[in-house]
Amino acid sequence: MTESQAYFILNLLPSIGAVTVRAGIEAFGSAAAFLQAPANRLTSIRGVGPDRANAIRNALTDTGWEQQLAKAQSSGVTILTPADEAYPPLLRTIHSPPLALYVAGDPAVLSKTALAMVGTRAPTLYGRDTARLFAARLSQAGLVIVSGLALGIDAEAAEGALQSHGKTVAVIGSGLDRIYPTENRGLARRICKEGGAVISEYPFGRSADRQTFPMRNRIIAGLSAGVLCVEAGVHSGTLITADAALEQGRSVMAIPGRISDASALGCLRLIKNGARLVDCPEDVLEELSTLPGMGRPAAAASVAPPAALPHSSSAPARRLQAIPETATPGERRILQCLTEASDPLSADEIQRASGLSPAELPPLLIALEMKCLLRRTPGNLYTR
Repeated sequence: MTESQAYFILNLLPSIGAVTVRAGIEAFGSAAAFLQAPANRLTSIRGVGPDRANAIRNALTDTGWEQQLAKAQSSGVTILTPADEAYPPLLRTIHSPPLALYVAGDPAVLSKTALAMVGTRAPTLYGRDTARLFAARLSQAGLVIVSGLALGIDAEAAEGALQSHGKTVAVIGSGLDRIYPTENRGLARRICKEGGAVISEYPFGRSADRQTFPMRNRIIAGLSAGVLCVEAGVHSGTLITADAALEQGRSVMAIPGRISDASALGCLRLIKNGARLVDCPEDVLEELSTLPGMGRPAAAASVAPPAALPHSSSAPARRLQAIPETATPGERRILQCLTEASDPLSADEIQRASGLSPAELPPLLIALEMKCLLRRTPGNLYTR
């Protein structure tokens, strides 16, 4: 039996976790030796009583591990354990690293520099737009966006990364054959198709429940150099991820919202307690670059500087906003209209000024927003 197989089988025992396995390895020298040790010696391990000892001794026959492996192979799912070189290096450093990861998609993306983006399942329009914008720009800068595939901010962050042709990872609290929520199964398939990954520590057949989500959150934080909270209430599970990040020595950042919005109160509390307030993607890159062993992402220059983000129309900033040569003819007409306008324009005003038809305009506006060439302001007005 290989060391990787031993970790995988131990992961199928619900009563055995990483801390117990670590103690077993210290006592017996390896995970394989721990798995095959006599029951009377297993009980000498702290936290292993008679019931757990029997579960370990019977694991080879009771866990169905061969069927799990066969299903993984037939499904194109990679299984990583701490014994494998490809196991995510940051995840190894947390207090309770997963004994096994089921990976749909590209396992290599798990070892790249990543940012977790988390938030409420019921965001405001501001929260949705902000999550997409930050995810798009930060993925363009070379960061992998990690989220939990939940409805709301998680899904918006994943969509932003995908629409900018970046990589994203979704960590779920169920088996890969029981993806939850079901509304995001299509999103999960797209994540894998576009070079990202959907991962879980739970075996096939495991459904999500109240216990699995908090456990999932430690992996979201553990894979990432930092956690960005976009929008969250004071009782949001997002704060569990932030707490896990702090325990793991990760950077915690939060985007502020209006003090009258319940969905902003969680982020405001994090900021009060020391989380870094960020109001543009460049703040995130700056924060991550200060962490030990972290350099600035190679493509950071592709992210718009802070001067391009505030509600400012100063002449020096506008002179920097050249129309890219890669813009399509329709996009160029829109950008020219916005460049010449002294104030933000509505969609109707852009249509009249550009001469585009009502059918042509909406997809072009969305494309430009995803390319970070225009910004939608409150009131659905557009500016460069």
